[in-house]
Formats: sequence, structure tokens, C-alpha cells
Amino acid sequence: MKRILLVDDDPHARSALRLVLESQGYDCLEASNGAEALSRLEQESADLVITDNLMPVLGGLEFVQRLREKVGDRAPRTIILSGNLGEDDKRHAQQLGAFAVLDKPCDFKEFLSLVALALQQQD
Repeated sequence: MKRILLVDDDPHARSALRLVLESQGYDCLEASNGAEALSRLEQESADLVITDNLMPVLGGLEFVQRLREKVGDRAPRTIILSGNLGEDDKRHAQQLGAFAVLDKPCDFKEFLSLVALALQQQD
């Protein structure tokens, strides 16, 4: 079973994503910000990370950058969900190592397709 780490400071957003992903057979872990996510990944492995961008302590872009600095190519693929990233920031996110950036609110079919693609390409 593939394990996905959900990172968002909004517990309702995490819960909604968790319900959708678990209905598709994925196992989910949760963290409320990027710093907590980095700590969680030191304790447990994940096949994919889905993170919000705007969060206290450590946001999504900074999280992706620190994750790559820590573990390099061994980092799980990362999808950033954000309602506030312009095209330049989206390109920057991918340069930092994000697999994709998806606008919020997102279509769940598109979201699940992107999750499946990220996990498939990781294998």
C-alpha cells in the first residue's frame, strides 16, 4: 500500500484529502506544517508528499527545498497544492524539485490522476 504524507495547517483540508485518498486505497500520514513534515519523514517513510504552500513555521516551497537539501534524490515526490502561486512561483517550485503544483480548489479527478502519475513514475 502506498503511503502519502499530507501537509497542511488546516485540519479540515487534511481530513478532506485523507478521505479522498483513503477511499482509493492509499495510507495517509499527516503533518500541520513543513517543519513537522520533515520531522515525520525522519521517523516514517512516505511514497509521496502533498503539501499546502502557505503555512506557519515552514511553508510548502521552503519545505520542498529543505527536503531536497536533506535527502537529495531519495526524497519522495512532492505535489504542492496552492491557491496563491503565480506562474513564476510554479516554475520555481518545479526547479526546487516539486513534481507538480496544483491550484486550489482542485478537481478531485485531476488530483487523483496526478497522485497516481506521481506514484507510478516513482516506481
